[in-house]
Amino acid sequence: MAGEPILIVDDTPVNLKLTRILLVNEGYKVLTAASAEEALELLRSYRPRLILADIQLPGMDGLEMTRLIKKDERTRHIPVVALTAFAMKGDEQKAIDAGCAGYITKPIDTRSLGDRIRQLIIHSEESEVPVPLPESERERIPAAEMQALRRRFLQEGQDRARQLLLDLDGPFNANEAARIVHQWVGTSGLLGYTALGRLAREIEAQLQERPVDTAQLRESLTNLVLGFSSPREARDAAVPEAIVGTLSGKSVAIVGLPAHETQRLCVALERAQAKAHFFELASSPETAVQLGCDLVVAYVRPDTADSPWLHPASAAKLPTVFVGSRDDLLSLDPAAQGLALEYLMDSWQPEEALVRLSLALTHVRPAAPLHQAATVITGRPRILIADDDATALALVRMALENFGMDCFTASDGPSALESARTIKPHAAILDVNMPGMDGYEVLAAIRAEALNMRIVLLTARQRENDILRGFTLGADDYIVKPFSPMELLARLKRLLGR
Repeated sequence: MAGEPILIVDDTPVNLKLTRILLVNEGYKVLTAASAEEALELLRSYRPRLILADIQLPGMDGLEMTRLIKKDERTRHIPVVALTAFAMKGDEQKAIDAGCAGYITKPIDTRSLGDRIRQLIIHSEESEVPVPLPESERERIPAAEMQALRRRFLQEGQDRARQLLLDLDGPFNANEAARIVHQWVGTSGLLGYTALGRLAREIEAQLQERPVDTAQLRESLTNLVLGFSSPREARDAAVPEAIVGTLSGKSVAIVGLPAHETQRLCVALERAQAKAHFFELASSPETAVQLGCDLVVAYVRPDTADSPWLHPASAAKLPTVFVGSRDDLLSLDPAAQGLALEYLMDSWQPEEALVRLSLALTHVRPAAPLHQAATVITGRPRILIADDDATALALVRMALENFGMDCFTASDGPSALESARTIKPHAAILDVNMPGMDGYEVLAAIRAEALNMRIVLLTARQRENDILRGFTLGADDYIVKPFSPMELLARLKRLLGR
């Protein structure tokens, strides 16, 4: 009921503080607990309207706490919502089996948390829910304090991630590492670093596997160190006008996405003033055409290869974006792969989704330019990597060489252009920000000289105008820092037809 409280259970002080403020501004009274034991003690005399609990808690975990709450006649009516990073398959079902009324994935999308909680309350016994506070009455963390929290998070994260990398060469405690990484998953989203949260969530999943794949973990931790040192900017900026102009009023068919990914995509589409329609992978693509949909976003996984949405003969003749893991996307039949104008791979971000959907609708790639002519590659592909960041350069080179590609490097724009002329690589990876000539200038020169190669832009920018500029100049694809070298490899393999 309106004004009744929510209990938040989380062992990370920053998470408790920021989540409390989010929910207070949505009109809720909020009480917090740092452990399951503390929460159970509070419930002896306190009856919240809903409990929001992290699954990974020290001592008693959130699921065991939920079981005890549901066994007690005095508290069993209180809905418990699990906060989970989905580190292991089956976490969602475990939460439901324990008695949870719902689940919310970390990193939390701060724009949608209030609506998610409100919907959960509506579906329980009482239908009256709090009204968000007026803008003038909302509680805020002072800008200076928020900046200090972000700086501390990034510095401590970088130091601890580096230490975990060093520990891989000696005694390594996977359980303790998982506890540390789990905290980053939650905090990064609340502080505005959702890309870091996705990277941390992938690492937590790797740490849960036995035996731990040390080589894969080392690569992922290196990516995380890079992410902490040069994070994608935390920002609350509005969706760029160019994207709103492209997506506003458009109808998007969302096909087969998991619930947590559907929620993230719907929040993003709402911000761009687009409408979503939902379809099962077994349904007919013609229904999207009949409803007047403008775009298809379809989920790809191994057991859906026979879906009509993924079959060239029956797929809807609409611009299409495929969503899935890089392995699942690249294992598709080439004819099915060709249905998608864009891919969203692995740890995609809502902002990234809006850019890719916008590009799919506008078809900004030039029609059949020289650099898109078919090229038969015999032997090992030659790849030029141009970046003034020595660490990123070494990381990308190692990943590509491990997969049978010959790599050539450049640390500035002029040397990148000269290498493109002399080496004539099959593909070039160009960082946007380089000394001498930036990535756009190198790209423009390569196209002006009709050098036949695929080009991927590597950029820390997420502004749609920057990306649109790259495609207008003749880029084939782009990837945003911090990035996974494996995603870069997957995009390269797709461009090269490997």
